[in-house]
Amino acid sequence: MTAVAIETGWVDLKVGDTVMSAYVAYPAEPGAYPGVVVGHEIYGLHATAKQAAERIAALGAIAILPDLFHRTAPRADLEFGGEGRDRGLELLHTLRRPDVLADISACLDELRARKATSVNMVGFSAGGHIAYYAATQLPLAVTAAFYPGWLTNTDIPLSTPEPTIESTSGITGRILLFFGGLDPLIDPEARDELEEALTANNIPHEIVVYEDAPHGFVYPGRDWYRPELAEDAWSRLADLLHG
Repeated sequence: MTAVAIETGWVDLKVGDTVMSAYVAYPAEPGAYPGVVVGHEIYGLHATAKQAAERIAALGAIAILPDLFHRTAPRADLEFGGEGRDRGLELLHTLRRPDVLADISACLDELRARKATSVNMVGFSAGGHIAYYAATQLPLAVTAAFYPGWLTNTDIPLSTPEPTIESTSGITGRILLFFGGLDPLIDPEARDELEEALTANNIPHEIVVYEDAPHGFVYPGRDWYRPELAEDAWSRLADLLHG
């Protein structure tokens, strides 16, 4: 699909008693476009997260990237590496299901106000977990999650009191999951559990496993970037959003 010209900016969204910043990217040409909430990794509003939102917008969509850490560390932008990862995991453990759903719901309202033709979500790593959970609770037409972790266990607060996979029956739209076969964080057993849960609940889905890919393979500028596999994933995502 040919990339379209985009524009970008920031919006402040009211969420309960708080205000959440969100980065918005959208096609420059007026028209009817699907809306996509973008769930960031533990590194927060890092440049790569904004680039992902821009890439989604260039596919022909209104993309909104919420600051999911806004209650604790507004506009956190963490560096890759041990220190940034540790801080990101610390911030991840501050997230709770009701707050995250309120954040995503505020984004959906913004997309509807912008006349999005449908509301969808794409998430990466921790943001992929959030996307999967949001799909079980909110009327998302399409959900895509890149290497979402912790779905089958209770290792983070977002996957408690029961593992997020236990809420699979609530999904009402299509779901697309991307995994790397070399990802040490998501083993084949977890992928099999997800396949079984989605199939058992008759959820339209596809699970794509790139056997030679590590965790985080879709983002440029990192040692674990796999360009050919990333491009295949982006192509599949474009087909799903415009299918």
